[in-house]
Amino acid sequence: MHEYSVVAEIVSALLPRLEEHEGIVTAVYLKKGSLRILSDRALKNAFEVVAQGTRLEGASLEIEAIPVCVACRACGFEGAAEVLEDEAFHFAVPVLSCPACGAEVEVRSGRELSVDRVSIRTADEGD
Repeated sequence: MHEYSVVAEIVSALLPRLEEHEGIVTAVYLKKGSLRILSDRALKNAFEVVAQGTRLEGASLEIEAIPVCVACRACGFEGAAEVLEDEAFHFAVPVLSCPACGAEVEVRSGRELSVDRVSIRTADEGD
């Protein structure tokens, strides 16, 4: 699964940065753009497996969905992309053309995949 390789990269990037902080990691907060074809459930399952035996073991992975926002150079529209929903396929597909004039658009948000923050419980916060 693609999600496992993504999570492995996240975990390997986080672990060295956590060395300078004491305490128990309780949660990792991820921002994921709607254009990222990654299953939230698969990401969480992968995180649980990949984090085993590391300082991240037992922490939860919290995922915030970032909607697709587009900008049109032709008419100046800036806002949410239209979405085609097809219940037969069980997912929604964003339409990457201007909802106002149909021209090509620039994607302003929706491609993100980043760690927003990490929650750490320190000894002085109690158990």
